Amino acid sequence: MTAARLNIAVVEDHADLCELFTDFLIGEGYAAEGMACADDLDDFLQAHDVDLLVLDLNLPGEDGFSIAKRLRESHPGMHIVMITARTALEDRIHGYSSGADVYLTKPVAPAELGAAVGSIARRVHESRSRQVFMLLDPLRLQISGPAGEIGLTPPEICLLKNLAEAPNRKLDYWRLYELLDLEPDDKSKAMLEVRISRMKKKLHEAGAPEPAIKSVWKTGYQLCVPVRIQA
Repeated sequence: MTAARLNIAVVEDHADLCELFTDFLIGEGYAAEGMACADDLDDFLQAHDVDLLVLDLNLPGEDGFSIAKRLRESHPGMHIVMITARTALEDRIHGYSSGADVYLTKPVAPAELGAAVGSIARRVHESRSRQVFMLLDPLRLQISGPAGEIGLTPPEICLLKNLAEAPNRKLDYWRLYELLDLEPDDKSKAMLEVRISRMKKKLHEAGAPEPAIKSVWKTGYQLCVPVRIQA
């Protein structure tokens, strides 16, 4: 039984190896999905949360180093296990500097991958057990957390409530514009960015860890801290 149920994306262009790793991880109790390239991964991330990425380096199109560096910026909470035939010291250093938590060199037995993933799962479980919950009170126009209570404006209440209730706490740009009664143009996008920035600041002041809200690449925004809504 896994220490924490992780959502895992396996990015490996060798079809048999991708299937082997994916099936093994599913058998270990994780939710795992295999894919062959960066484009497939980006499409998957638009609709799913991923806790851990098992990433080959030699891929068609964008390589693993570039993917890791990009996702480390856009998904700072995601863990990355790199798997590669590159054994040189400079490659291993490049892997870790690009964002890898673990760097495994091929051939990699499924059991070795399972041990690396299990180690990360235990850390995720410990982090989740210490997770901070925020309390949103729409009537009193405030958010409460470990650091105290912070007042919110009605539009902020509306955005936070809808983010908290959305699947994966994620909303697309069009829905955010709709909630704020904005037209989908560059001016509205700038206004939304300012609004989100202010909300993040208030959440942090109330005790939410960073990032309280993160940008989802080309899609919208995601609330990263659990928010309970006062009835």
